[in-house]
Amino acid sequence: MSKQVQTIQQITQYGRLKLGTIHLNLTTARIIATNAIQNTTEGGVPDGNTAGPSLARVNGATDKALRLAWAATQVDEIQFEPVPLPADLDPSAGVEVHLMLAKDANANTFAVAVNAFFGVGDTNCGGNTANVAQALAEYVVTLAAADVPAPPNFLNLSLIPAAHAGDALYLYSAWLQYTRKA
Repeated sequence: MSKQVQTIQQITQYGRLKLGTIHLNLTTARIIATNAIQNTTEGGVPDGNTAGPSLARVNGATDKALRLAWAATQVDEIQFEPVPLPADLDPSAGVEVHLMLAKDANANTFAVAVNAFFGVGDTNCGGNTANVAQALAEYVVTLAAADVPAPPNFLNLSLIPAAHAGDALYLYSAWLQYTRKA
């Protein structure tokens, strides 16, 4: 048996390949006002003109990182497109929501609410991130296994920053991590 095959078997044995990842696309997130998509020419899609969070590069000349940016005082909700639950999702395990967040100053202490609803007619099973730091960091909110339905189903996910009058908030990346069936 080759060394590569042995390594893959060991990784599988220890569970490292038992995790699945689903990317949440920042460029298709929608700005939500009450229960409607924003009534703008952009259809609620964040861009450089939106009053809610804007979608822009950090610096077009020197830093091509894409991010959603909430200006200080903006607490507009964004919602990602519905996420179909993959067939290999193990519903007996929780699902983690991962966010790469930062703020531009250190004027306020605040968290981001992660609202999570499975299917239609569900109740919110999300939670809040830890307080956001100025340095870029990963924040994880776990959706409890008791709330995770078996596929086929889908997840509706939105983010609402708490009040942050003195800090801009930046979201650089978002993804779900789940346990695969054995």
